[in-house]
Amino acid sequence: MSHPSTGSADIFRTESWENEGGSIPAVELAERLGVIRHVTETYSVGGFRYTSLTDAIAQARRMTKLERELI
Repeated sequence: MSHPSTGSADIFRTESWENEGGSIPAVELAERLGVIRHVTETYSVGGFRYTSLTDAIAQARRMTKLERELI
């Protein structure tokens, strides 16, 4: 069964063969739609996560200082 072309909406149409490995890969589709991937490093200190290394170091220093005060 064919569908009439609707321009840019065609990329959202699901075909019966898509579950057989024939669809556009997600990365390719994302690029065509202008989606930009960003990889962000995170730093963990205790139970907290930071995207800034400076903030992670500051928290680690606070935790170290607190440990020294409790001993």
